[in-house]
Amino acid sequence: MATPDAAPDLPLIAEGKVRRLYRLPEPGRLLMVATDRISAYDHILTPGIPDKGRVLTGISLWWFDQLADVVPNHLVSTDVPEEVAGRAMVVEELAMFPVECVVRGYLTGSGWAEYQRSGSVCGIALPDGLQDGSRLPEPIFTPATKADYGEHDENIDFERLVGIVGAEAAEELRRLSIAIYTRAERIARQRGIILADTKVEFGRRADGTIVLGDEVLTPDSSRFWDAASWAPGGANHSFDKQFVRDWLTGPSGWDRTGDAEPPALPADVVAATRARYLEAWSRLTGIDDPLARATAGVDGVTTDRITAMARVVVDVMPKPEILDPQGKAITGALGRLGHEGLTVRQGKRFEITGDGVENRLDEVRRIAEEMLANTVIESYDVRVEQ
Repeated sequence: MATPDAAPDLPLIAEGKVRRLYRLPEPGRLLMVATDRISAYDHILTPGIPDKGRVLTGISLWWFDQLADVVPNHLVSTDVPEEVAGRAMVVEELAMFPVECVVRGYLTGSGWAEYQRSGSVCGIALPDGLQDGSRLPEPIFTPATKADYGEHDENIDFERLVGIVGAEAAEELRRLSIAIYTRAERIARQRGIILADTKVEFGRRADGTIVLGDEVLTPDSSRFWDAASWAPGGANHSFDKQFVRDWLTGPSGWDRTGDAEPPALPADVVAATRARYLEAWSRLTGIDDPLARATAGVDGVTTDRITAMARVVVDVMPKPEILDPQGKAITGALGRLGHEGLTVRQGKRFEITGDGVENRLDEVRRIAEEMLANTVIESYDVRVEQ
C-alpha cells in the first residue's frame, strides 16, 4: 500500500520540496516519487495535503497523454514499487536545463507585480490598463532561474536565458513551452478551468532531443481558475495552492519577509486545499472521483481491466467555432468513418455499452484516433466508467 512517506529500497539521488528521485538498477532510469508535501514562498509547510502526491502524479500522466503529439516526455512506465504505487513513475534520466519555463496567458502573481512597476514582464512590454487577472493578448514566455531550497526563483529575460542554455536551445524551449500552454489552455477552458499560467521543465536525451520532464500542468505548477467566476481585477477562485498562499499572507499573520518559519496549516485549510486539488483533477479528466479510480487501478485511458458492466466513453471536443448542441458534427463524423452502434450524447461524447465492452477498448481507441483527423474535432479523452 502506498503511503505519503513511503521510501523504496533504492538509492536516493535527489530530493526537492515535493518530489524524490531514486536510482533504478536499469541504466538511464529513475523513479520519481511525489510526496504529499506542499511548499509556498520557498518553505515546506506542515502538515502535508493528504493524497496530494497521487493528484500530482495522476494529473501529470493525463496531461502527458494529451500532449504526446506536441512534445516527447520522460515517462517510461507506471510499473513502480508497491509502496509508492499511484504516486510514482519510472522516467528517463535526462540532462535537465537549469531553468523553469513559464508561460503566462493571464497577468497575475509576480508578473502582475512586475507589470505594475515597469509595464512589462521579463522584458516583454504589455499594453497599458491591464488588471490583476487580465487575459493577455497572447501567451508570453517568461523563464526563471531554478533556486535552491530556501532561496527565491528569479524571473529572467530571453537574452539571459540565451546566455544560460544557448540561442538554439532557448528558441526551442520557448516554442515548446508556448505550444504546451496553448494546447492545455484550450483543453482546460473547455472543461470550465482557466489555465492562467504554468511552469514546465525540460531536459535533453543523449541524442540531443529536448524532452518534457518533471510534472506537468498540475495545481502545484500552474494557476487554475474557475472559468465561470473569472473576472479581471477580482479575487479569482483557484484550484491550486494559491489558497494556501492567501492564508499565509492573510489570516495566518505570518510575515513572509521575516526570519520566522511559516505556521502550521490548520485542518480547515488542509481540507480545503485537498478538495481544490481533487476538483481540478476531476474537472480536467471528466472523472467524478479520479482518486478512487486511480486507487482501484482504473486510470480511464490505458487500463485493460474492464468488466462486462463497464462503459467506454469518449469525450470529444469540437473546435471552438463549431456550434454542436445536438451532436450532429460528431454523429456525421462517426458515420463517415463507418462506425456503428455508438451513442452520441450531449453533443460532445460517444460511448459503447452492453455485452462485449471489454473486447472493444482497442476499437474505441482507434476510433478516437481517427476522430483527430476530422476537420471539426479539436481533441478527445477516452475513459472507462464502471
